[in-house]
Amino acid sequence: MAREDFCSPRKPSEADSSSSWPGDPPSPFRLLPNSSALSWALPGSAPPWPPLSALRVLASALNQSCVKTCQRAGLVCEPAFYHYINRKETFHSLELACEGVETQVNHILPAFLLEHRECCLQKEPLLFSCAGSSPQHRRLCPCRDYRAGQVALCRDCL
Repeated sequence: MAREDFCSPRKPSEADSSSSWPGDPPSPFRLLPNSSALSWALPGSAPPWPPLSALRVLASALNQSCVKTCQRAGLVCEPAFYHYINRKETFHSLELACEGVETQVNHILPAFLLEHRECCLQKEPLLFSCAGSSPQHRRLCPCRDYRAGQVALCRDCL
């Protein structure tokens, strides 16, 4: 009898699947005009809700949660998008130059460890969280817009 794990969420790609750095494969993100936010640029399968077109990736300040980072930009943090930003290419697209890449288990990841200029990816998808901050890390935050009075809906979701 084979053991299968039906509880682990399906990942669009493994966190450390890319063997070279930077830019191979090309970044799945594009810089939005007149902004420091990124949006998803690659076609492909998207989660049923919310659509990937609503994704805006921001880097937090030190000691700032993704909840606060997104709020300050007039957005909300969307945990469903963490699977798409937990990639080495995201750091490069945000101009965070990594001298090393680590895959760890920590609720604040993915994040950039400033002191060592290290990109830290989340190994355990069940720990993705918009809450939490660290005085040593700049978090990668999956934000999205929303309709006034209806946070569950992005502006272009209907």
